[in-house]
Amino acid sequence: MKQGLRKQAIDKVRATKKHVKGFYRILNEMDVLAKQLDSSLEYTEENINEYVVPIYGRELDSMEKMLVLGKLHYAKENNI
Repeated sequence: MKQGLRKQAIDKVRATKKHVKGFYRILNEMDVLAKQLDSSLEYTEENINEYVVPIYGRELDSMEKMLVLGKLHYAKENNI
């Protein structure tokens, strides 16, 4: 019984770790993508895919759009 509970706990930790690593991988990819985009253009949720598809090779989902637009907005606000 205790061995089964330990195994479940370890599996839960591994699943969480895998999920967190995947999230940080996406964050890194969106950071690289935001640096490749021209900061002088005005990007919106409607037109971001037009600029991203040639660079990234596919359209962004809603979370990825939010991350890229947030990074671009932050860079524009802080003159980075």
